[in-house]
Amino acid sequence: VDRQSQFIQGYRVLYRQTSGLPSPGPWQTQDVKVPSERSVILSSLKKGIVYEIKVRPYFNEFQGMDSESKTARTTEEAPSAPPQQVTVLTVGNQNSTSISISWDPPPPDHQNGIIQEYKIWCLGNETRFHVNKTVDAAIRSVVVGGLQVGVVYNVEVAASTSAGVGVKSEPQPIIIGKEFRDVIIHGNRNNSITEQITDVVKQPAFIAGIGGACWVILMGFSIWLYWRRKKRKGLSNYAVQSFTFTPAGTVHLSRLLAPPKLSADSSSCPILVSMLRLPNV
Repeated sequence: VDRQSQFIQGYRVLYRQTSGLPSPGPWQTQDVKVPSERSVILSSLKKGIVYEIKVRPYFNEFQGMDSESKTARTTEEAPSAPPQQVTVLTVGNQNSTSISISWDPPPPDHQNGIIQEYKIWCLGNETRFHVNKTVDAAIRSVVVGGLQVGVVYNVEVAASTSAGVGVKSEPQPIIIGKEFRDVIIHGNRNNSITEQITDVVKQPAFIAGIGGACWVILMGFSIWLYWRRKKRKGLSNYAVQSFTFTPAGTVHLSRLLAPPKLSADSSSCPILVSMLRLPNV
């Protein structure tokens, strides 16, 4: 304050977050009610965040001009929460020894600074089976190869700032080379076979296969039914039916008549016609 005024009742410190958000956050205030005070401590700030700060004198309801804005960054610390949505999947066919690991960053309130990299651990039953990897902060997934068949691996992911490595995620066990595809257990070692089969049944490929099988069966049944009807219709065309009239006027189906055998000179023979006698009506 260049010139102390008798009308200054106190100072109002305004500050807002300018990093870690899509846009600057809202202004927050902290009042200094003693005009002779020349400093104040801002508490409950987020770690590793840039803040914009300015000071404004006030007298009752009247407020003076703001000072020039200053920026300051709070001290960074290691992330206090692990990465979110960690997922482990196999890559390639059943004989593949590679896995794909994906994740989301820790919650913004627990990053405690600027994340610089992610560390991935694939821990086997023995130290000689461990596979570790470090990737840049912009990467959200990675493929890890060279794993051993039949070895149980526990996959963990952690974010890292300039202050150090943060909290690790829950171990994600995986065994490569098992039936029902590879056994992937997300934080639960006691998954039953029934639950694993249920997961397989829910896969789109399994549902599509069942639908295709039903379609093939239906088409086969339709072709068989069509063939059977066509065969019965063909047989009926070769059947010769003869009828004999009875006195009561009732028509009965008689035996099939075979055509007469004709000799070589049958063209000159007269045709014999048997007349049926009908009763007088």
